[in-house]
Amino acid sequence: MVPTAPPGTSGRRGGPRARRSVPTSSVTSVDPTPTTSARSRPATPGDVVTLARVVPVLAAAGLVVGALATGGEPRTWWVAGLGGLAWAGDALDGYVARRTSSVTDRGAALDSAVDGALVLVLSLAVAPVAPWALVGGLLFPAFALVQVRRPAWRRPLPPSPRRRLLGGVMAGTLVLACAPVWPAAVVQVAVGAAVVLVTWSFVVDVRWLERAAPGRVRNLH
Repeated sequence: MVPTAPPGTSGRRGGPRARRSVPTSSVTSVDPTPTTSARSRPATPGDVVTLARVVPVLAAAGLVVGALATGGEPRTWWVAGLGGLAWAGDALDGYVARRTSSVTDRGAALDSAVDGALVLVLSLAVAPVAPWALVGGLLFPAFALVQVRRPAWRRPLPPSPRRRLLGGVMAGTLVLACAPVWPAAVVQVAVGAAVVLVTWSFVVDVRWLERAAPGRVRNLH
């Protein structure tokens, strides 16, 4: 995610996220006011794949919320499997977008939103064992909310291997942590380390957004 990424959000495609013509933060940045022309364009092949990722995210969310509401165990193989499916799909939508020459800003924003939702759902599943997972899960929605009131945070970020790597680490760690095979201590340490790293990445991006002059691009690493 997460910012991606959301805070949390991302870069799990093994290379530059070519689909994102507007690079985003670790939790991923979302333009809260897309233009009318952008909204009216038909969905691209990449968008279709991204929307398909919503299905396992929603299914995992239903399982997690249901378990939490009934006092059950949200860390299950079903949640881990669905989360892993949505996570792996992040590589596919970028590939499809590049192969079909359908890279768009709208697709980047949609991809970021799905990444952020995935990280939030998985962080809720892990929270009973490692409550600090919610820090990583809430980075994306917090970033998106601040963007509404803070224009400086809507500025495009330059590509960053650090952001892509740590966003992927956050989501991947949560997917693995949802598997019930791991002892609580292992989950707590792994998730804690991932949260620290992605939060640091988030702070780096926010500091750049606050300090960068409008229209000026600086290198981030």
